[in-house]
Amino acid sequence: MKELSLIFAITVAAAFAADAGTGVVDGERIFSEYQATAAANIELNDFIKTYRDSASIMRQGIEDLKAELSDQKLMLSEEARLRKLDEIEIQKIIYDRFLEEYFGDGGKVEQKNDELMAPLLKQINEAVGKIALQEGFSLILDLSENVFYTSSELDLTDLVIDELNLEYGPQILPTGEVKKYVAIFPFREENTEAANADLGERCQDDLYKVVSIFSKFKFISKTDIKREMFNRHYGVNITESQANAMGVYFQCHYIVVGKVTKQASKIDYTISIRNVEKNQEVAKKVTTVTDEMKLSEFLNNDLRALIGKVQ
Repeated sequence: MKELSLIFAITVAAAFAADAGTGVVDGERIFSEYQATAAANIELNDFIKTYRDSASIMRQGIEDLKAELSDQKLMLSEEARLRKLDEIEIQKIIYDRFLEEYFGDGGKVEQKNDELMAPLLKQINEAVGKIALQEGFSLILDLSENVFYTSSELDLTDLVIDELNLEYGPQILPTGEVKKYVAIFPFREENTEAANADLGERCQDDLYKVVSIFSKFKFISKTDIKREMFNRHYGVNITESQANAMGVYFQCHYIVVGKVTKQASKIDYTISIRNVEKNQEVAKKVTTVTDEMKLSEFLNNDLRALIGKVQ
């Protein structure tokens, strides 16, 4: 079972003029900085939380039945013991069906995700097409889809984001205040289970889902981070010193780094925000998650707390 998120893939490729060229956009950045995305993510997360909590209650009920059987096994007759086992088995079947109905492939969470995503993608694609036409491009490629180099003159990302956010009005900061730049890196996977579950990039992905709510900060896109890690030959388990060096390269004020371990259903992670210029930790959170379905919720809450330390 996987927790679905709002996913973006640009599909526009219209021929406006025979002699026009190819432009690029950063699809991940557009999706994260489009202000409508934040509201959609909140609605999706609330929807997931409702049924995730229901699943947790059902699972706890099964554990309670198992504990009751264990406590009473010396007092129960064979017939009563078998009835209790049947009851547990029935509840497990109900629980598994519930997970499949809501969190399985094509389940209600995926359907809700598609319902929320469709209008956003339509608006994004229309904005990409409009800007491409205005700038005289016949083909638009997505930088987040294995485009390793392009001239900045061909990058239409900022124009598309501005077009999409016109309806929300200008983002005005207090006089003299400038946006602070932040980069979020994949977490270091500290054991084999965490690596097998790809938790490092998953944690990074979950954190980027909520960045659009922080209006005083500008987040370096995952695409740019991934490309620069590749260029520098950094592995997935990037060190704090390597992350800080990239923070300097991107002219960031802060970076967010972390490490994660997994043992069976328990996930332990540490997330910290670091001052790039001083190369020192500002604040950190250490969290244990016993229900993997709640990992995204815990990460997002911790990010909000850490960003609050540097606002």
